Amino acid sequence: MKKTYYLIILFLIGLFLYSANIWGISIYSLDEAKNATCAKEMIERGDYIVPTFNYELRTDKPPMHYYFMIVAYKLFGFNEFSARVFSSLFGFFTLILTFLFTKKVLGEKTALLASLVLISSLHASLQFHMAVPDPYLIFYLNGVFFSFYLWYKEKKEKFVYTMYTFIGLGILTKGPVAVVLPSLIIFLFLVYTHTLNLQTIKQLRLLRGTLIILTISLPWYIAVGLKTDWVWVYEFIFKHNLHRFSNSMEGHGGIFILPFLFVFFGLLPFSVFFVQAFLKAWQNKYKEVLVYLMIVSLVYIGFFSVSGTKLPNYTTPTYPALSILLGYFLANFSLEKNKKLYINASIVTLIILSVVISIGVAIGIKNEKPVADLFYLGAVFSLWAFGGITALLTIRKSTNLAIGSIAVSSIVLITVFFFYTFPKIDKRNPVVTMLPLIEKGKPVAYYRGFNPAFAFYLGTPIPKLKTPTDVEKFLSNNQRVYVLTRKKYLKDLKAVKNIKILSIRKDLFEKTSSVLISNR
Repeated sequence: MKKTYYLIILFLIGLFLYSANIWGISIYSLDEAKNATCAKEMIERGDYIVPTFNYELRTDKPPMHYYFMIVAYKLFGFNEFSARVFSSLFGFFTLILTFLFTKKVLGEKTALLASLVLISSLHASLQFHMAVPDPYLIFYLNGVFFSFYLWYKEKKEKFVYTMYTFIGLGILTKGPVAVVLPSLIIFLFLVYTHTLNLQTIKQLRLLRGTLIILTISLPWYIAVGLKTDWVWVYEFIFKHNLHRFSNSMEGHGGIFILPFLFVFFGLLPFSVFFVQAFLKAWQNKYKEVLVYLMIVSLVYIGFFSVSGTKLPNYTTPTYPALSILLGYFLANFSLEKNKKLYINASIVTLIILSVVISIGVAIGIKNEKPVADLFYLGAVFSLWAFGGITALLTIRKSTNLAIGSIAVSSIVLITVFFFYTFPKIDKRNPVVTMLPLIEKGKPVAYYRGFNPAFAFYLGTPIPKLKTPTDVEKFLSNNQRVYVLTRKKYLKDLKAVKNIKILSIRKDLFEKTSSVLISNR
């Protein structure tokens, strides 16, 4: 009864953190703005096959997340909450899925601690706050990983068919990654366990599985191909998959180790125990699930380490597997003399990192002119230090109290971050500050480039002005009109008549600046 009580509280905290203030933070980031606007335009155009942004073909992602946003828009209207609510729910579903799988294979204590690790991750909460496909992919991929292992242990066909269903849904969410990486992981695990043979392949029902995957995913790909003369399919496969893997896109490259660092910082505070968790798992490798989870994590992260494009969200599907490994360690470690030093060293590392991150964030904000006076917001990350200090003081009496101290500090940090820290900065972004300057219902166009969030909030097509002559002609309109552009393009418009610059605002933590122009 007591464990059930803890479980309910844990799930409620997870749901709270994953949905914290999703209605109070603007749709501002480039990916969120384009995804949220795309789903909105599908409704307005009455076309649920072809994705567009600013009413031009968008080939970045398949439609799964658009469809969930469309449902939310129809239920709750066009707003930030609607764009994000299903992302938060899929975070909650991922939490439940992780708990149920862990409980089945490693017991309830490990399941509770794995769930605690997962909800303590600020980056996981950030991911489940965003109107992007990743929250859905995280759920579907872990559905694949967990279903396969349950089939491997129990040989029940229902798990095989569940696995193929999740793969099909994953392909509709983010494309080939949903089949390529799980296939590689499963292959390597079967090789490791010496079970890659004809009998296993036969039991995997590959033909039926392929039919399930194709039945779920292929119709839309064919439909969008036919409606766009196969332009969508070509660009998605070659530009947004093969080219992203082989080349750095949009400046998102980096060294081999970068994805490992993404995961380490993404799963703070408990990632400071990664070394002990992997050693513990390897020492207990007779429990095949621990080896499997290590293969899932290392292969997935390693794949994106050799990818040309590296982004923090790419490796988030490993968070549940890594949380289980950490949860297993936390459920089974003891403070013997030869291990106490290593445990304390990890906690001290957390305290030091907390201070360093706080200072680093404060410096980063201080160097960002529009929000420089908000540098004190970096102090929120010092909450991890308080959790670490409390853990050091209490670990001799109770390891559970020490673990709880670290978790509570992170839960408080995440709450403060989404209800106070993030909103403070968000109010200074150029879209929020410029929108009140645009008279409702008046024509708006753009020259060469603009912040995508304007498309979401203006709710109308923003036509492109290709040349300075086009800009001058547009501004000669008898009524008030507006032009959006970037600061670097202003040099093109020096000779344009009847131009009035209303506002120039730096895009927060970007190299660009947004500009709003009107006619005199």
